[in-house]
Amino acid sequence: MNQNAETSVDRAKGANESKRFASVTGLFEQVRIYIAIVVILVVLSIYLSITQPTFATWANFVTILESNSVLLLVAIGLTFVLLTAGFDLSVGAMLALSGVLMGKLIQGGMPFPIAIVLVIVGAGILGMVLNGMLIGKLGLSFFVVTLGTMSLFRGSSLVVTEGHGVSLYEFEAVRALGAGRLLGIPVLVIIALGVLILAILVTRYTGFGRMLYAVGGGPEAARLAGIRVWAIKAAAYGICASLAGLAGVLEASRLGSASPQAGTGIELVAAAAVLLGGTSFTGGVGSMVGTLLGTLLLGVISNGLTISQVSSFWQGIVTGLVLLAAVLLDWFRTRRERR
Repeated sequence: MNQNAETSVDRAKGANESKRFASVTGLFEQVRIYIAIVVILVVLSIYLSITQPTFATWANFVTILESNSVLLLVAIGLTFVLLTAGFDLSVGAMLALSGVLMGKLIQGGMPFPIAIVLVIVGAGILGMVLNGMLIGKLGLSFFVVTLGTMSLFRGSSLVVTEGHGVSLYEFEAVRALGAGRLLGIPVLVIIALGVLILAILVTRYTGFGRMLYAVGGGPEAARLAGIRVWAIKAAAYGICASLAGLAGVLEASRLGSASPQAGTGIELVAAAAVLLGGTSFTGGVGSMVGTLLGTLLLGVISNGLTISQVSSFWQGIVTGLVLLAAVLLDWFRTRRERR
């Protein structure tokens, strides 16, 4: 009995030491990714500052933050989903549908704040039920399900508007949100950073955040530990959709109109940002800080190409190459960890 007890204690100690080692190794890997992105950002910024005098200005820095606020919100939402080893192709279509519905509600006389809440809550419910439940509860492929909902949401926005944009410029509250500033900082940037801070707190310091990582790292082990895997996945897709809804509201407010074609392709750009930040396609690995750094890197690249007067066609090529590079880096990182 004593020998068995000692053996059990030794095994428990060994398991705890392995967990600590894995945790330290994972933290070291994340820090290394952060340092690499920061170094690339610094080098790229120095180069652009030398070759393009307009780059190193406060106005241009604010422009980078403002123009990438919507992308950051979508990327944060995708990070929640990718942590569970899933993906959501419908975020761009949800962004467009949310902006269109908000515009229609305001034109119908609904107060702006109520319209925003209804759109964001409605987006979250749609994402949780149509994406999360089908993927988490029924076990359907996230690629097939989100591809279907992408077509559904995009088609719905086209039907609602009959293919035309919804003008919102005449509404003062919309202009105040889209072009407003607080202490010289755009309101859109403040909202996006506020959501980022909240996402960091949720993923790092709550039980729900720990369950996200557990589900992504090993769904069967998480199930045996008493975690409702399907519910965590459904919640992740709901959060992702609600943030896409918020992004749609902000995008429509910034542009002064809601287009059924808004957000086309943003899911791929957001995926590149998330993967560059160290979040893995296999799930269970990643952080919101990495997502922020990945978004900033893509924003600086896009801004640098724009002020260098490079054709927008080439910008699409660069984004595609960055996405491929991010996928390859994730593959190499995963392969190295399995050895």
